[in-house]
Amino acid sequence: MKKIAIGLILLMVLAVISVYAEDNSTTNVERMDNSKIKAERMINLCEKAQGKLGSILDRIENKEAEKLFNDGSKELEKAQSFYEKEQYDKAIENCLEAMHKFRECVALIREEAGERAKERIEGQIERIESYISRIREIVENEEIIAMLNNAESHLEKARMYLENGELRKAESEIQKAGNILKNLREQWKNRYGEKIKQRLEKLNETAKRRVHFYEQALDKLREEGYDVQDLEKDLGKIESDLNNVNSLINGGKYEEALPKIRELYREMQEFQEKLRGIRNES
Repeated sequence: MKKIAIGLILLMVLAVISVYAEDNSTTNVERMDNSKIKAERMINLCEKAQGKLGSILDRIENKEAEKLFNDGSKELEKAQSFYEKEQYDKAIENCLEAMHKFRECVALIREEAGERAKERIEGQIERIESYISRIREIVENEEIIAMLNNAESHLEKARMYLENGELRKAESEIQKAGNILKNLREQWKNRYGEKIKQRLEKLNETAKRRVHFYEQALDKLREEGYDVQDLEKDLGKIESDLNNVNSLINGGKYEEALPKIRELYREMQEFQEKLRGIRNES
């Protein structure tokens, strides 16, 4: 979108230059012919700008930009009408006004695109920071911690560049942080992959046994006449999360599985406390 906006501005600049590039030695007839040519050229450029801007505005929502676009289109219609009446100087004046409106419209679109880019980059930084935070929770290796620190330093630079409006530099720093984490994942996989897999599988098997125990406990409570509908819902959520963990482990996505299984154990602990609560109430 940025390239399109720059192209539109260049079109407008060329149009304005062409208007004032008139040779003072020409006759009135020649001036009339020149005015016709210039008016025709400017109308053509305006129509191209109108078409490209219209295409952009179809994909975004910006009421202020749309108003400027509509105002510019009205000026273009006036220019076309004057051209048909062979009033070429007036056609040129309206074209210039249309160009002015279109140029302001482009500026608003570029401003909005810049804000969206900032939001996108900010989101990337936050996601990577969250990822680093999760990794810090489960590692103690100094080399890995140093790599995480290095990645975070690039994210700090990215934020600084973002605040200064230097989006390309910010994206470059994010890319550097991403490359560090990519290398870290490879090292992680090579050094600790098998250990993490074994730990996860052990935790997973323990979780399966607990879920089986909870199912038996609910069956017994039902037989004794307790209302266990809420507990059934909770257990259904636990079983769903357990299946999700199984899928991640089977797919070799151990880094994703670790926080999921922690959350699963927290849910099971809460479920167990609810079971005790029912017994205590009786």
